[in-house]
Amino acid sequence: MVLSEVKLSDVDLNLLYVLQVLIEELNVTKAATRLNVSQPAVSRSLSRLRDMFDDPLFIRTSHGLSATSKTENLAPLLADMLKGLEHLIQPSEFDPITSKRRFVLSTTDFGTLTVLPKILDLFRQQAPNAILDVKSWNEDSVSELDQTNIDIAVAVLSKEPPSSIRAMRLKSDRLVCLARKNHPNIVQELTLDGYLKASHIQVVLGRREYFAVDRELDKMGYKRHVAVHLPNFVPAARVVMDSDLLLTVPRLFAEDMIETVTGMELYELPFTTREFDYSMMWHERFQRDAAHVWFRGLLRQAFLEATV
Repeated sequence: MVLSEVKLSDVDLNLLYVLQVLIEELNVTKAATRLNVSQPAVSRSLSRLRDMFDDPLFIRTSHGLSATSKTENLAPLLADMLKGLEHLIQPSEFDPITSKRRFVLSTTDFGTLTVLPKILDLFRQQAPNAILDVKSWNEDSVSELDQTNIDIAVAVLSKEPPSSIRAMRLKSDRLVCLARKNHPNIVQELTLDGYLKASHIQVVLGRREYFAVDRELDKMGYKRHVAVHLPNFVPAARVVMDSDLLLTVPRLFAEDMIETVTGMELYELPFTTREFDYSMMWHERFQRDAAHVWFRGLLRQAFLEATV
């Protein structure tokens, strides 16, 4: 005899749950009570199960039902399958205290300097077995977000991200200038003449070669001299301490630097520049991921506290 193949689409999964209850109770009446259905309904389901498995499944005895060898073999597989289905349809849960997940954060060294110290203790307390992997950010990193190689990025967006990327504004900021104390071109406050006479350091993130401060100067018919390009903020600030070079940076970074090191002063720019926003970005696929929601909340709160 050739047995016909049974397709999952032809199976009533509710019958499998009835079978599980019958295996546990070995009594049709008790099974009906647990299932909150009538005894005849359970009997009808058992009849369909027997047809589906081509086996009696249970034998009636004076003490109730006795499982056949087929049912005994099915029992552990059925229990595991039903547990898996229940897990599949339950809302996703995340317990940071037991999680060993790796969270990948991409940001500039400014973000690392300003935000990381604020979140690290809380991250370690709440998720002691998880891993925090910090990667450097530049404008080309948006593609890694689109490829889901990064969980979250905290950075300034200069252009619209791909449609698959979610973004949340965290904080607005503006540009200021860092200079060493007793700079020869600065007396009390930074003037436009002093700014233009000095040479400058420029932090270059990615391939961008034209910067907001230069656009504003160009509108006024001026041009500054950039003598040094560096890929990171912190080394650039260190160079400022030992030279007459000026460094135009976000105010949040500048305030953090002058609080932690000596030998530098913060000056307002002698011309107006537009404010810009720091954004937290993540891929759409993580939107409802419980672990990701926890991580986003941690970062958002830490960033807000860091910038009060």
